[in-house]
Amino acid sequence: MGFRRFYYLFSLIFVFVAPSVFEWRYVQTHISATNLAAFIVGITVIGSLWDIWATRHGREDAVWLWQFNRKCTLGLTFFDLPIEEYVFYVATSVYVIFEWTLINDPSIAPLWIVPLTTIWSLFFIGLPYVFQPKN
Repeated sequence: MGFRRFYYLFSLIFVFVAPSVFEWRYVQTHISATNLAAFIVGITVIGSLWDIWATRHGREDAVWLWQFNRKCTLGLTFFDLPIEEYVFYVATSVYVIFEWTLINDPSIAPLWIVPLTTIWSLFFIGLPYVFQPKN
C-alpha cells in the first residue's frame, strides 16, 4: 500500500482537521457540544445518502454524477463509500462551525486566526494541482 492510498485522508487532515484543532482553543467555550454533534450527524446522514445514490449510478445512466478514485483511498468502504468520505463530513462540519463562530464573534480570538486558517486550507487544497502525483 503506497502513499497514494492515503491521499484523500491526508487531504482531509491538512485542509480541515489541522485548522480545526488550532481553532479549538478559541471556540471551545462558545460552542455547544450537543448542537455540534447534532449538526455533524445531520450533515453526515444527508450527505452520505446523497453520495450513496450518486455513486451507485453507472456511467451509462443519464444521472450518473461521480465516483471516487479508489487508488487514492484506503480501500475500506461502508455502503460503497470510502471511509474517508464519512471523515469528510465530520471534518468539514467541524471546520465550518469553528470558522463561522470565529467570524461571527471576532472578539474570541486574535483577528489573524481566520485569515491564517483560511490561507492554510487554500494552500493545501491547491497543493495537489502544483505537485500532481504520478499514475
